[in-house]
Amino acid sequence: MMVFLVRLVMTLTLGYATTALSADPIDRMIESLAATQSMSADFTQTTGTQGPRVRNASGSFYVSKPGLLRWEVKKPYPQLQILNTREFWMVDIDLFQASVRPVDAANLSGIAALLLNTSVLTHDQLMERYQFSHAGERDGVTWIVVMPKKPEPGIVRLMVGLDADSMISRFEIHDSLGQVTKVELHRILKNIEINPQLFQYKPPPGMSVLRP
Repeated sequence: MMVFLVRLVMTLTLGYATTALSADPIDRMIESLAATQSMSADFTQTTGTQGPRVRNASGSFYVSKPGLLRWEVKKPYPQLQILNTREFWMVDIDLFQASVRPVDAANLSGIAALLLNTSVLTHDQLMERYQFSHAGERDGVTWIVVMPKKPEPGIVRLMVGLDADSMISRFEIHDSLGQVTKVELHRILKNIEINPQLFQYKPPPGMSVLRP
């Protein structure tokens, strides 16, 4: 699920520039993201099925253009994912083990490709690559469905919730196993200075590291 979330989460490295927000909520989302060079937030996450069992998690993340991500689960079990220009790290703190692969082999797709794409995408290129649809208002946010036009394995439906400033504040990920993962962002800060060391990882002595 952690890799799945990295594939589906942050949408922050779009290269489309604009000066005024459109009346269309989809265009407003793209324009707002284009104006966001960096972002940090805390998150709460729930994952469940139609049954009563629900898994909860919370943590924080940092994103910086182009293509830098730190996604850190703090509760209930500490886990860390770091994406930089060279490597993709997945770290299980309790098990004292990690895996690392070249960034080209991270297989980032879907929403992560939209959010963490290192190339400059124009508005037309985004429309060619993704299908966007307005899903109305719910829970005080505007919902947009974002789906890659080339099918992605495991993804049934992705919902993106926008706040009053057209910034992403929520996600709903519906997967092929019938699970729904809901992520809500808190204390969102955009266009801030982020320490570049947050996107690097050096395993401590003795940690088991799996490499391809």
